[in-house]
Parts: sequence; structure tokens; C-alpha cells
Amino acid sequence: MHHSSRARVFGAVGIAGALFSLAGWPFMLGDPADRTASWYIGNTLGDITCFSVAVLTTGLFLLKEAGPGLPSRITLALWSVCWMLLGIGGIIMLTTGQDNLLLPIGGLGSALVALVAGILIARRADLPGGRRWAPLVYGVGGFLLTFAQSDRHDLLTNIVDLATNLLLLGVGIALFAGARERQTASSTAPASAG
Repeated sequence: MHHSSRARVFGAVGIAGALFSLAGWPFMLGDPADRTASWYIGNTLGDITCFSVAVLTTGLFLLKEAGPGLPSRITLALWSVCWMLLGIGGIIMLTTGQDNLLLPIGGLGSALVALVAGILIARRADLPGGRRWAPLVYGVGGFLLTFAQSDRHDLLTNIVDLATNLLLLGVGIALFAGARERQTASSTAPASAG
């Protein structure tokens, strides 16, 4: 497909973001006190993840993975905006040491929009095979897991964060691997006559 190389880039950035989040996960296990080394490391890696996911979701938008229609494009654009709000909110938190309004707006917004985006992407079926379901699994899982999170990094919140990061990794892998599969299929397809 014409956008397979771009899809691989966006998928790779999403994979990297999920891996950054997984790397930061152990630092947040004990609910570190504000402005400690563990707090800075965990939140910085989490913030890098937010911007990486914003790139991934922007890729889904640019590649029209949910379809070319206006509602689909608005949904995917909102998904990117929510992740950008989370990233900006994370920078504010890192500099001030305080939570801010961008974090819950971006977090709840991204959970709701991911659910709708996952449905639209699965319905469109542009990603090959079962990979089209990865955004929907992430959207449903992320939405349901949102209700189990709290402000503190207790054991339940850490388990929820881990599960959400693994689902996010699946979306990046689906886009990256789907692009490779489409490229292979298009390069082995016989040329049409005429």
C-alpha cells in the first residue's frame, strides 16, 4: 500500500512509546514521593510515552485508518489532541510538581476517544488480518481499566498501568506489522494487465 513506509514509522514510534512506559513502570511501583529521583524518572518516561502515542495516533489520522469521512478524521484528530494534552500536562507537572487540569482532561478524553476510534478502525478493516482489532482491544481495555485507576500508584493502579501499556504496545505492533504485511502483499501481487 502507498503509505506502508509511513505506517512503519508511526508504528515504531508507538512501540518505542510503550517501551518507554514499561521502562518507567518499575520506578512508579512504590508510589514515590514527589520530586524524588524515582518520581522524575518515572514521570519523564511517562511523558515521553504521551508524546510518542500522540505521534502514533497522528499517524492513524494521517493514514486514514478509520476511513476518509469527517467523523472518522475528527475522532482520530481528537485522539492525538488528548495525548498531546497529557504530554503537556506531564511537562507542567514535572516543572511545578503539581497535578493540573490537562491530565484528567487528556486522560479521560483519550480513553473515550480511543473506544470510538477502535470501533471505527475495526469497522474500516484497513489493517490486515486480526491486527484491525488491536486499537479496539486497546480502546475497550483502556476505557474499562480507567475506572480502576486512582491518583496514587498503589498496586491496583500499577497493574492497570502495566495492562494498558501492553495493550498500547499491541497497537504499535499492529500498525508496524500491518504495514510490512501490506508491503509484502503488494510487492508479490501480479501486475495488472493494461
